[in-house]
Amino acid sequence: IKKDGAYNTEESCLSLLGGPRPCNRYKSIKVKYQTLDMQTRSKTYIGWTAQIIQHEVDHCDGILI
Repeated sequence: IKKDGAYNTEESCLSLLGGPRPCNRYKSIKVKYQTLDMQTRSKTYIGWTAQIIQHEVDHCDGILI
């Protein structure tokens, strides 16, 4: 729901063969999600954790780097 600090990086993916590929990420992201009990929560993530979440959300959106 919020993102800040855009930067360019390279990532690899277990779903694809070959080496790292360029991609755009954000240093800080705020996400809204639901718990298993259907409670709505939001949390801010930074650094490596934020990058991994962005990578996995890309997969959910059908994007492979």
